[in-house]
Amino acid sequence: MERREILDWLFAQEATGIKFGLENTKELLKRLGDPQDKFYSVHVAGTNGKGSVSAMIASVLKEAGYNTGLYTSPHLVDFRERIQINNSYIGDEDFLRLAGEIKHHYEEMFSEGKKLTFFELTTAIAFVYFAEMQVDIAVVEVGMGGRLDATNTITPEVSVITPISLEHQGFLGNTLTEIAIEKAGIIKENIPVVSANQPEEVLNVLHSKSNVQIVKKDSNFTLLNSDECGTDIFSEALQTEIHIPLMGKYQGDNAALAALALKELMNRGIYIPDEAIRVGFNNLCWPGRLEIVSEKPRIIIDSTHTPAGAEIVAEEISRLFGRVFLIFGILKDKDLEAMASFFSKSVKKVFVTAPNSIRAKPPNETAEAFYPHAETVITHSLKEALNAALKESGKDDTILITGSLYMAGEAMEVLDVSETVM
Repeated sequence: MERREILDWLFAQEATGIKFGLENTKELLKRLGDPQDKFYSVHVAGTNGKGSVSAMIASVLKEAGYNTGLYTSPHLVDFRERIQINNSYIGDEDFLRLAGEIKHHYEEMFSEGKKLTFFELTTAIAFVYFAEMQVDIAVVEVGMGGRLDATNTITPEVSVITPISLEHQGFLGNTLTEIAIEKAGIIKENIPVVSANQPEEVLNVLHSKSNVQIVKKDSNFTLLNSDECGTDIFSEALQTEIHIPLMGKYQGDNAALAALALKELMNRGIYIPDEAIRVGFNNLCWPGRLEIVSEKPRIIIDSTHTPAGAEIVAEEISRLFGRVFLIFGILKDKDLEAMASFFSKSVKKVFVTAPNSIRAKPPNETAEAFYPHAETVITHSLKEALNAALKESGKDDTILITGSLYMAGEAMEVLDVSETVM
């Protein structure tokens, strides 16, 4: 099958919706030889920052000399971003071959009344690829929730929980406690757990499940510096200074959590030299997270899509750059009103548009949420929004493009931003 044909088939399964439960995933993996049991792993769940934390851990493990897999979602530009080994995307030939093999099992199971979803199929492709390529360890990001997520078929060396906030209430629950129960579903007996500092109700859930280690400033790490060149912390867990080339003080929290996870790996016999820690964090490549892609005016691409993330990013943008021109688009299932309220505090003007997705909220509906807070212009494409923002901005201004991973990915294509991972 051609690449476009197989991708169309995969995404057609996404259009059928989301299904929770591990029975069909386990059945598919069994037919594939249980590839998830053939490599060590780190499992990362949460609401905000789980992709960044996953990328940090994987980068250090790669520098330590391990053949390191990384499975994340969704992608920004290229589907193959989701499945990487040592910073390299899965190759087209391997992707097509494995997708074709898994499609055969999909059709057999479908004939037996067992429906597989897009994410279950993609997870299976990743696990088979990692097993075939004999990765030593894979860092696996949860898709949604945790307890019934397709990735929860691994038994990791350490489980990681990033900050939890309200999201996907239609699937995960309407309270932080309910959502935390789903996220904490990745916790397994006798497996160490590390977590970001969390709201009290979330901590109560985590502590009821495990003897979890919580990352807190001044006890686990000290923030040394955070500017447009990146973020520096001192990690108590690793007893070293860490620099990451990502903007935002919150990336210091992410780095501290990644450091604590790495320390647990070391406690379980995985050797990680000091130089690998330094180089791994310093050389981190994780596009679309408060990433400056152009100057004069400064253009920043970000993938924030939750109210908690919007509050933090808006605060950081204001601290570093003052008031900005905002280009914003969002999906239908997100908390638009809360995000609009947070971002509006830091903007000169808002240019609303829609991400390139069937789930995108129409620009006129997005604009309604911004009208009470800021001067707002409706545009009908990201390119139109960018041209309008550029006309009004001077060389010292800042333009922030955010609201969705789909927005970030589309912005990279419109601006022809080349990613360093290939």
